Amino acid sequence: MAGVSGGRLVPSACAFLALALATAIVTAAPAWPQDLSREAAEGRDLSAAQAAALERRLLDNPQDLSARARLVGYYHAGRRANPRRHSEHVLWFIRNAPESEVLDRGPARITPMFDADGYLEAKRTWQRLVREEPDNVAILRHAAGFHVPSETALAAGLLRRAEDLEPSNPEWARKLAELEWQDARRFPEGRDPAGAARALVHFERAHDLSGAADRVDLLPDLALAAFAAGEPGKARIHALAMLEAAPRFRDRGDPLHFGNLVLGHIALGANDLEEARTRLLAAGRTGRLPIARSGAPDMSLAKALLQRGESGTVLEYLKLCLDFWPEGEERLLDWIVLVEAGLVPDFRRNLLF
Repeated sequence: MAGVSGGRLVPSACAFLALALATAIVTAAPAWPQDLSREAAEGRDLSAAQAAALERRLLDNPQDLSARARLVGYYHAGRRANPRRHSEHVLWFIRNAPESEVLDRGPARITPMFDADGYLEAKRTWQRLVREEPDNVAILRHAAGFHVPSETALAAGLLRRAEDLEPSNPEWARKLAELEWQDARRFPEGRDPAGAARALVHFERAHDLSGAADRVDLLPDLALAAFAAGEPGKARIHALAMLEAAPRFRDRGDPLHFGNLVLGHIALGANDLEEARTRLLAAGRTGRLPIARSGAPDMSLAKALLQRGESGTVLEYLKLCLDFWPEGEERLLDWIVLVEAGLVPDFRRNLLF
């Protein structure tokens, strides 16, 4: 059975254990017995009857973390026509277990569009928690994640505070970079070089602070941000490093695809059409979908080459994409028809650069 101490959830099997866990809460984020982020993800597949059974469990034990986390996921999926109930479960976690990893994920996000009152209440609660525990990095992390979609300036301020507390932790530089990079990639208007330059500074700091494996995973972001910031020399260095390190990536599709695309864009900027054509086709021969950054092949170099009259190379690239993007087959076939007709398709949703 669990109890509440100091406004936080702590097991209460005995006074000694409660005291030990209360002390642990002050010094570090608690190690919850369940993987609550996984529980929330699994909640998306609950039936209405299963969700109702979990709600009944909470009547008997409001501190049943597993049941509550699954209901967070359940009500988040399609909003289940009850966004307020979703907010109530998320608010319980914010008030009672703000360090819990369930608050790291999208299912725990309250969207103003669906529940404006719930969003404001969550915002006020996070602000109070940050005031009460300004040095708690778990709370700063989750409060920043809450504000990211709609209030990026507030999120950035919280991340900078966490970075001041943990200057050697690359997580904060990476998250700050992602915020800047998100703002810099404004579609369909294009990219903001100044924003990309700010993102690049953070990505470089995250790279310098990271271990070997995480440094490799940061290379695509470094290359893309450097290119968007007008730093072709840096972009080329990172793109070549991507191709060299591709076997060590968690997803080989990303480095092979984006490494070649960056090099192709650099070549096109230098009017080296032959190199740009070669790189476009190499980007289409990855054999795997570049999932981590876009979920689809990028068409920015293909569009630029079409505007140079290189329809033959672009048609070959689109056909190569059919091999590793089956869910996009209909879109690719439509583009092929348009290119064969001498037109430039609207690639808007597939322009990462």
